[in-house]
Amino acid sequence: MERNTTFEVSATYSEGVRKALRSAIDFLSVIAALVVALNVTRAVQFGATFFTTTSILLVFCVLPSIFLRGDRYLALRGGLVVSGYMVANLIGITDLGLGAAAFVAFPFHLALCAALFSRGVTYLYIASMAGAVVVMAYLFTNGVLVAPDVSLAIWSASAANWTIMFVTLLVTLLLVSSLVYNLSRFWKETDSDAAKQTKQFETLVEYAPDAILMLDVANDEVLSVNTRAEALFGASRNKLVGGPKLHEYSPELQPTGESSIEAGRKRIREALAGGHPTYEWIHLNEDGQEVPCEVSLTRMPPFDRKIIRANVADISRRKAEQAQRDELQSQLAAAQRLESIGHLTGGVAHDFNNLLAVILSNLEILEEDCESEDRKRRLQACIDASLRGADLTRNMLSYARRAPLQPKIVDINHLVRETHNWVGRTLPSSIEIDVSLLAGIWSIETDPSATESAIVNLLLNARDAMPSGGKLTIETANIRIDHAYVDDRSEVLDVGRYVMVAVSDTGTGIPKDKLEDIFTPFFTTKASGKGSGLGLPMVMGFMRQSGGTSQVYSEEGVGSTFKLYFPAVETPKHTGLKIKTDNTTAPTGKNRILLAEDEPEVRDVLRTILAAAGYSVVTAVSGDDAKQIFEADQSFDLLLTDIVMPGELQGTTLSKELRLIDETLPVVFMSGYASEATVHGNGLRPDDVRLMKPVMKKDLLDAISGALKVGTRSS
Repeated sequence: MERNTTFEVSATYSEGVRKALRSAIDFLSVIAALVVALNVTRAVQFGATFFTTTSILLVFCVLPSIFLRGDRYLALRGGLVVSGYMVANLIGITDLGLGAAAFVAFPFHLALCAALFSRGVTYLYIASMAGAVVVMAYLFTNGVLVAPDVSLAIWSASAANWTIMFVTLLVTLLLVSSLVYNLSRFWKETDSDAAKQTKQFETLVEYAPDAILMLDVANDEVLSVNTRAEALFGASRNKLVGGPKLHEYSPELQPTGESSIEAGRKRIREALAGGHPTYEWIHLNEDGQEVPCEVSLTRMPPFDRKIIRANVADISRRKAEQAQRDELQSQLAAAQRLESIGHLTGGVAHDFNNLLAVILSNLEILEEDCESEDRKRRLQACIDASLRGADLTRNMLSYARRAPLQPKIVDINHLVRETHNWVGRTLPSSIEIDVSLLAGIWSIETDPSATESAIVNLLLNARDAMPSGGKLTIETANIRIDHAYVDDRSEVLDVGRYVMVAVSDTGTGIPKDKLEDIFTPFFTTKASGKGSGLGLPMVMGFMRQSGGTSQVYSEEGVGSTFKLYFPAVETPKHTGLKIKTDNTTAPTGKNRILLAEDEPEVRDVLRTILAAAGYSVVTAVSGDDAKQIFEADQSFDLLLTDIVMPGELQGTTLSKELRLIDETLPVVFMSGYASEATVHGNGLRPDDVRLMKPVMKKDLLDAISGALKVGTRSS
């Protein structure tokens, strides 16, 4: 279907020429009609000559203008008018000779002929006219034709007079034809340039990337639109132009809260005053969908009318990209915040665990020497409090994703069943528990203890969300996560196979405005004193550290679902040394241990414990000091060292240096902050043991005994 151009030009130069020619031909036809009318009244007086002239003018000039009015007959009408007048004028010359006024009319007839026809036709007209004048001159100078008036007859009988008339007429005709053709060429060139510029302008507007609308403010209507406007509003050009008012394509209120009508009028007034307002706006397309746009208004000529050009750009993609950038910026800020918390937590954990190590070890020594049951009970309470302090540090490290994990291949269904068996007994009878475990669940590699803690945390949160009872559901499933899932949730997650553990409740639900903060440390939806705000952040930190993620779905009054996603594994992987320990550790009384520890209190209590167990202990205050001692005496059976110490040699680098001297030397590492990044890649062997302070006396002695046994087998 042919489409109308966006902005139509009212008239071109060619159209102007055609209009002028039509007017000239009509004017000549009217003159001819008047002549015919006058000649009819004088036909008897002037005789057959006037009858012939009248007939020619009627047939060639008057009747074609009545019956041939279409533009396609313009050239034919012009040719007939020129021919009619030329013949009529020649007849007049045969009567009056050089006194005929027809000589004056020839240039005008020629101009009309040159405007209508080609240069060849015009030259033919000039040649015909010149030939006719030569014939007339011959006839008058030889007396064949005689003018009725004596003076005219004498004048017309002179060959010189005819020569002057001939030359003058020929020069005039040539000048007129040249002028007309030069003007015609200029008109055509100008017309071509104008048409080209008009076409370029139309193309520029029609295929502009933005929607362009011409608005008549006075009549509150759309005058014209381009193709992009059709696409943006989802309506045809015919419907937009002269159709519904433009404010009908806007919602009642803009996002700022302003009325669309009032806000639109305000900006149009600004444009009419000479301004160029540019602003964001919400438009509605034909389907009623909101389209965010950027609108720019400019007043257009003629300035006696209120015409506004509106450039409307669809900024949906820009808004989406900005939202994505904001989300990425938010994630970056969260990651930086998490990194800062991790550094802070790591430093605090190191020092705090060293303090707990001193307290716990001394309490255990006191407990062994204590005979009073009452005092033993009190000492045990202190020991339990120290262990809870260690758990608190572990939770903080878990949120910061720096907790020391011991991943193993785990059957999540088995872990969920065991957790349900002992946690279920602590839940009130008003809560119904439904467990749905998928058969053929994939294996995962995770820290069993940390995984159990995460599930217990979710179960206890579900319990607290249902104070009046309800239904709690635990389910497992195999999930494949693709790029679409990751992109939709802005997750930093690898695509692939995952095992999902979901805990759902029919409790109070979480308000939408609080969902974003649910994993923020110390944020809680529980009443004051009911929650620490570290449980869910610990879960998220553990899941991130395990290569997975956690998602929450909640609706107020309906309930909540927390989902844990663990990466699935194909086959079991080697996870390092599993230390096999005896139930009791028998002191040998002959093994020598080199103890490297920079904290005096920790060093003293460790020496006391080891000496009491029958070991011979030599202490060093730093890694550098330990190296000097070992170089002087290499008869040590084991190195027990802190990881982070002052000086050049840290725990791991100390072990490397000493193993250059004795490659079979067993090593037990201790640290108040056992960051994986601190030890990986620094020469750690599978047989080496890592302990995190504070460590129970029995665990310490079991680890040393196990390392010594492995070292004995290796040697």
